[in-house]
Amino acid sequence: MRIKFSGSVILFKGLLLSALLVLMMAPSCTNSRNKTDHGKLIPEKKFVSILADIYVANGLLSLPEVRYKYNGRDSVLNYIDIIESYGYSYETMNNTMNYYFVSKPKKLIKLYDNVIRQLNEEQSAIQNEINKAEEGASRMAVNYNVFTLPDPERSGALTVNNILNPPGSYNLIFSVTVYPDDKSFNPHFTAYLIDADSTETGKKRWLPRVEYFKYGHLHQFNYMGRVETDRPAVMKIIFYNYENDISEWDKHARIEMISFSFIVDPL
Repeated sequence: MRIKFSGSVILFKGLLLSALLVLMMAPSCTNSRNKTDHGKLIPEKKFVSILADIYVANGLLSLPEVRYKYNGRDSVLNYIDIIESYGYSYETMNNTMNYYFVSKPKKLIKLYDNVIRQLNEEQSAIQNEINKAEEGASRMAVNYNVFTLPDPERSGALTVNNILNPPGSYNLIFSVTVYPDDKSFNPHFTAYLIDADSTETGKKRWLPRVEYFKYGHLHQFNYMGRVETDRPAVMKIIFYNYENDISEWDKHARIEMISFSFIVDPL
């Protein structure tokens, strides 16, 4: 859920004013004095932050699921909780509001503008974090399907496992670029099937392999086939295999798994 702060200023003032009026009309302010003790006012910066939080709380309480959760609680108490979280009492907040409403109405308008500015800054910061998280997730999703060699952080062969529920047909689309300085002998793609309940000890059913060429150009492959057995199986794909003993730094290739699908035969 996101609350948009950058809407109409009139709407903002109306929503905030309604929350403040609820506070000022609460029973405990019937004993408030006509003259405000200036020594018991909340500092402007803190007052602005409290107003911002009250505005957000008022917006949240307008949502059905939130309103239902707090339905049995006096709404004034929710605002008082916010005030006390800043270390001030309800009476001090009431004194501060009375002071600005009665003595400094023009100053109160400027404080409204500061509240709007603070809310917009908070929204911008939150949106930036959301954007970073989304970009990170997108980058991870892309990087999961793109493999570059050498990759000293990876241990073992460049493999991907897919669980299949045959009988049915599989279709793998991937692209490969092997560069001329790659030192592997007979680089190739290969894959095998093995029963899902015996991946460590079961018999491997090897599938046709695809030879790579060290031209430095991208080649796209559409690798298709069928699995006739009716037992759950694992298709282990080895994207980069070779027939000599080389170090990780002797490899030079880029492989992208574009898509993989398995279509189960209709009953």
